[in-house]
Parts: sequence; structure tokens; C-alpha cells
Amino acid sequence: MGVYDIKIKRLTLLLLPTALRKPLVAALVQSAVQGCNAIYGGFMRWRGDKDYRLEHNGQVCRLRAILNDAFDIGARRISVDDYESESLLGTLIYTRETGRHLLLPMADTGVIINRRGYSGSSGIGFWVTAPRELIKTIDKYRLSA
Repeated sequence: MGVYDIKIKRLTLLLLPTALRKPLVAALVQSAVQGCNAIYGGFMRWRGDKDYRLEHNGQVCRLRAILNDAFDIGARRISVDDYESESLLGTLIYTRETGRHLLLPMADTGVIINRRGYSGSSGIGFWVTAPRELIKTIDKYRLSA
């Protein structure tokens, strides 16, 4: 972390004059900066999350890794497929709102989360599928986002 690696409790002890470095005064000063330590911990978690997001882009392999890291760490069952994938050989349905047929995966592959077009295209860019038992435990809107 370099610049952001600060140990606040140690810093408070180092900034105390040597005449005041007694256990009672040190405990009082450290309890006074405990709120600052909590804010610093929140900042470091936020920074770690932003660094993680900056390391990943929109590639399918990275998207699958991000979704599995966030929602299914142990089993890693979430998959991302494009329109021509063989795992999506299911049934075609007609939707009134789009006015065309959509290809749905087979029933045992999971639940479709996202079937929007990619970057303004009219076709389907990719599908995100997750197992049914996973859908019951997580927030669908967060997974879709």
C-alpha cells in the first residue's frame, strides 16, 4: 500500500512528548483517535474495492470471475455465455415488448439474469446464468447490475 499504510495507534504514541508517554495517557490518547481509526479502516476497504474494480474490465472471462467472487466464492457456478454458445440450446419464445423471438437456455442450466443487448446493439450480447438455489439467496438486482 505504501503511502496509505498508516498505523494510527502507533503514530499517536510517537507524537506524544516523551514525558507524557505513560500507560494512562497513552490509553486516553488512543481512545480519542479511535474514531479516526474507524474512518481510516472504511477508507482502506473502499480503496481496495476500487482497486479491484480498476483491475477488471468487461471481458467475459473477467466478468465471470467478478460475479463468482462476489456471489458464489466456493462453487463458482455462475457462467457467462454469448449468443452462439452451445449451452443455450433451448427454446425460442416470442416477447411482445421486443416484437421478436428470444432464445432461452434449457431449464436445468439455471436462471437467466441478463439478456440485454450490448452497447446499444439490438441483438443479445451475452447471458448470465446462475443456479436456482443461488438466486434464492442473493439480490437479483445487484447481480444484474
